[in-house]
Amino acid sequence: MYLSTRIINLARAARLALPILLACATSSCLTSCVKSETQLNASAVEHKLDANGQDIGQTETKIVTRADGTRIATVTKRNLNGHGKVISTVAVSEQIASDSAHDPTAAADRVTVEEVAAVAEKADRDYVDGWIDGRDPRVFKSYYKTLTPVQKAEFAMAYHDMVEKSDQNLAQSYKTYIPYKKRVAFARNYWENSQFGAKFKSEIEKMQVAWIHESLLDGSELWWRAAEGRFGNRISSPSQMAHDVEQNMVSKYMEDEGTESTFSQQMTDKTKIKTKTN
Repeated sequence: MYLSTRIINLARAARLALPILLACATSSCLTSCVKSETQLNASAVEHKLDANGQDIGQTETKIVTRADGTRIATVTKRNLNGHGKVISTVAVSEQIASDSAHDPTAAADRVTVEEVAAVAEKADRDYVDGWIDGRDPRVFKSYYKTLTPVQKAEFAMAYHDMVEKSDQNLAQSYKTYIPYKKRVAFARNYWENSQFGAKFKSEIEKMQVAWIHESLLDGSELWWRAAEGRFGNRISSPSQMAHDVEQNMVSKYMEDEGTESTFSQQMTDKTKIKTKTN
């Protein structure tokens, strides 16, 4: 349900900005739109599945920078017949005037901890599939799962503030992505100095790693779902895409746009430490 809803919101958000082009029924009509575009900044594809798991719809978002510096976001919706064949295609393009013009969080109207806690309370109560990047269910293995909705929300707000104060702007470039190690350092410092500090420090290393990873992904998603509830259609397609890209990169423990990692690689290498000590 979440996946199909977010696909609808993505296309709706694109239509509400400043449409500069409505392409018609075939993808070939996009050719004339991209001649002056010189750099692809970001792209993402969302899939809509039927009850049998067949792909019946795709929403592709691309952000490009033209030679004159103008940034264009294009959302392309494709309807499929369930066997991979495209039935129809509709594309909507919008010019991105500035980040603040498309980011409702730049205004005084901001998400509150109460709104995030409400999302967490509902998510804790229900089983949620497709929670992260429309794919992973909301299941926790660490002590993080025992926290109250308010406690989860407080971390989500602190984490969002850290990201917001950084230079990250994934709608403009993946190169601005905050490295995973920096996110881990923030989360570790937060939990070690929180009311759960003693509990966090008493956990074995792999459970600390899980606690940090789960809180980073969940905190970001809780804040985002609260933002969707507050701002609705005012959220632009570039902002939606940037969030999904960030969650996908964090879920893969990525240090930068080309360097993935794993859960086990987050663990301290005891051999190297021992060698260094000797």
